[in-house]
Amino acid sequence: MKWLCLVLVSLPHLFAVLNPYKVNLELLLQEPSSGAYSKKDAISVEELWLPQKVDHFDALNNQTWQMRYYRNGKYHRNRGPIFIFVGGEWSISPGFLVTGLTHDMAVENAGMLFYTEHRYYGPSLPHGEQSFQLDQLQHLSIHQSLADLAHFIRFQKAENPRLRQSKVILVGGSYSGSMVAWMTQLYPDLIAASWASSAPLLAKADFYEYMEAVSHSIRLSYGHNCTTRIQKGLYHLAKLFDENEILELLQKLNSCEDYDPNDPLDRAAFFNGLGNYFALIVQSYSSYISQLCETLMSLNSNDEEAFESFLELLFAEGRRSTDCQDFSYKAMLQLFSDPISGIRAWFYQTCNEFGWYTTTERTNQSSTSTSAPTFANQVPLSYYERLCLDAFGPEQTPERLALGIEQTNNHFGGFQFNQSERYGEVFFTHGQLDPWRSLGKQKGNQAIVLRGYSHCEDLGGIQVRDSVQMNLAKLRVMSFLRRHI
Repeated sequence: MKWLCLVLVSLPHLFAVLNPYKVNLELLLQEPSSGAYSKKDAISVEELWLPQKVDHFDALNNQTWQMRYYRNGKYHRNRGPIFIFVGGEWSISPGFLVTGLTHDMAVENAGMLFYTEHRYYGPSLPHGEQSFQLDQLQHLSIHQSLADLAHFIRFQKAENPRLRQSKVILVGGSYSGSMVAWMTQLYPDLIAASWASSAPLLAKADFYEYMEAVSHSIRLSYGHNCTTRIQKGLYHLAKLFDENEILELLQKLNSCEDYDPNDPLDRAAFFNGLGNYFALIVQSYSSYISQLCETLMSLNSNDEEAFESFLELLFAEGRRSTDCQDFSYKAMLQLFSDPISGIRAWFYQTCNEFGWYTTTERTNQSSTSTSAPTFANQVPLSYYERLCLDAFGPEQTPERLALGIEQTNNHFGGFQFNQSERYGEVFFTHGQLDPWRSLGKQKGNQAIVLRGYSHCEDLGGIQVRDSVQMNLAKLRVMSFLRRHI
């Protein structure tokens, strides 16, 4: 059951309290895959550091910090293009400079390869160990991050005469895909073209479409019977909560005694944690969907009992090796309050600029709708708003988030745009199974939706095992970018 091992990557110490939400959140925010490579492949990659201003928009603030980046100049010839893979909400590694489609384009076009790290992720910390303290997070924003990238490009061109006439191509996936698109709007003089893979473009607090897409993708990949079993199982859990009969199952899962099933926040955290597991499989490990469903369908002929057995499997390690598993809201909040965690940095960005909260409570669902609410209607927007408030203080209000979302969309325009007028230098790709694609550009001559694939699965090189459509899409991306070099 390889799919089950995904939640057991970090085994707990014996006789400790386990936070069952941690691993799935970390994996949801992991670096996209470039493909397999060895240490020998990465010999030509240099780790370098560039001084950046802490605040690009305050002329009186002269503080600087060190931004990490990787460089591979192995294939570069004079005036060859610059390919920059832009880092997002993760710690970067050399992979994209030694394998993957960006690397292959640099080989073909004698390009210089760079990989930049986003401020507040990995060791690229503007305030060192204090970076995640509330008063130091003020310098974490999309505009500061894009200004970092602009300074990086200007610096490389100024310092290296062989790059001064080089065209700049940006590549990014997920949030960094959003960044490479938005760069063409804020800094069009610096960017020749961008490829944005799986990029959400519309900021939105109540992102209920995400979990609806998770359910839809499971149905596409396996069939209606699997999604039906999941939905019936989740509604069964909700009923157990409603009727105060959930304690027996919680005891089987080795839940800590202070978990309060009557507390709306504890209840929402439990369902949010389950939702994150299914989201992780669909978003990052879609090839395991069938194995997950095969296991779930084999457990019992009764949907409700089968789902309980499934949960016992899912949380089996925490049942065997720990004092208890902390399913509480407090455990979820702890992940966003950790003073040394990139999870906290990403949550701060969502609380201030993007939203993107994977709710399952449809407050605006039509009374005539025949479709059942997704994932048992248990995770409302107010739950995420409370997490923001508790993680970042009383000033982190829903009104502040709404203003930040409005500003983001006003600056960048969402996804309802004509590419003859905006983003003409950007090529967009999405996986059909990817829950993020509902917030991205999916239509037009410079957008492709890839059947049977999920989030950022197109960043690798052309592979025989990939579908014909996938490989043709990669050839189109290469052709589009080549025209701008």
